Amino acid sequence: MAVLKRVIELDLVPNNNEKSDTYGKYYARIHFAEPLSLRGVCEKIAAHGSPFTQDIVEGVTRCVRNTIVEVLSEGQGVKIDGLGTLRPTLQNEKGGADSAEDFSVTEHVLGVHVRFIPEGEELDRLTSREMKKKCTLRKTYEVSYKTITHGGKPMQIPVYTPIVKPDVVPPQP
Repeated sequence: MAVLKRVIELDLVPNNNEKSDTYGKYYARIHFAEPLSLRGVCEKIAAHGSPFTQDIVEGVTRCVRNTIVEVLSEGQGVKIDGLGTLRPTLQNEKGGADSAEDFSVTEHVLGVHVRFIPEGEELDRLTSREMKKKCTLRKTYEVSYKTITHGGKPMQIPVYTPIVKPDVVPPQP
């Protein structure tokens, strides 16, 4: 079965950090649309030939989500076959503690994160380079920033200018 290639729209954004060696250079970032809600994902699953209705898919997905959160909060990873593994990781304060006795969970652990490790099977590989091969990339907008004053404070807001002749990079075989 052929996989339908979807287009990922790209914004071209300048590096505005004057201290950087690449100040003024442009870089691509994905043009993000509003995230698809759980309900939206479940509607897509139901619409793609699933024998289950959207409400059943959503109920099962909510149970899976709640279980994943529970398992991760117990310090255990969750492997989803064909997709990858979710693992809890810690963000520690820079510099650490001088000794185990001086270590304070409140002071030295800044946060608990969830890391996604994609599964490496050839057909289901989700590494960055394999994912790029599965996508069609298209320049869509050039982003500049405009300074406005809001509540007496200056703010930078993005201004999106459509790119008239977008180049399209088709997926690689």
